[in-house]
Amino acid sequence: MSEDAPSAAETATRLFSALSLDSRQASEPRQVSSGMLEFLLPELVNALVSTTLGAKLLSERIALGLEPQGTARSSTEKDDVDISQTSTQRTTTSGWIDLPDDKELMEQVYVKLEMVGFRVGRRLAERFAPLNRRLTDTLDVVKFVCKDVWMMLFNRQIDNLKTNHRGIYVLQDNKFKWFLRMSGNSGGAAAAKRAQPYIWLPCGIIRGILDSFGISTVVIAETLGLPQCTFQIKVVSDN
Repeated sequence: MSEDAPSAAETATRLFSALSLDSRQASEPRQVSSGMLEFLLPELVNALVSTTLGAKLLSERIALGLEPQGTARSSTEKDDVDISQTSTQRTTTSGWIDLPDDKELMEQVYVKLEMVGFRVGRRLAERFAPLNRRLTDTLDVVKFVCKDVWMMLFNRQIDNLKTNHRGIYVLQDNKFKWFLRMSGNSGGAAAAKRAQPYIWLPCGIIRGILDSFGISTVVIAETLGLPQCTFQIKVVSDN
């Protein structure tokens, strides 16, 4: 992962970890407005797109001989390059970030965002795993995600949980909170495509929580129409 990702992960982890789920923090409650998380996500997406694009531009300049081989820029210098060459990348009043039409670049952003979520998920599991009941199998852990974790992050539980009892779990949120304030003139498939980066972080959170219980998974998400969102968990190994 590039050097920008740990700082982004640390920012996300601190904000998420400031939430309180149970009585363990009752004597010294640490709280943060849930609205802060909605502000965090667009900034996190924007920052990772910007730094990833900056690194790509620098590599292209080196390849063209415009920069000496081995050139390293500080994060501030990278940001300066990004701002000067990504004038169309901005947060709109509708809640969207204009994303570059570059599949390879967005795949790199996906890896970074998902890994940030993974680190956050592991921290959440370490801090908030219930002490009053044992999570004995994968279904128990998934239910913990659907109820406890979703209530903490989004002030509501998952609307529907389905499983084929063979390692596939489908979580459906009909009013995904991070989509509620998003709007735009283009609906349907276009809106769903633009919303995709905003569900990469919770994919990582889910995978990180399950991983902390020794359950390796692949988590993917899709939206067929805002604000609905579906997460599919596929267990790779269930220890």
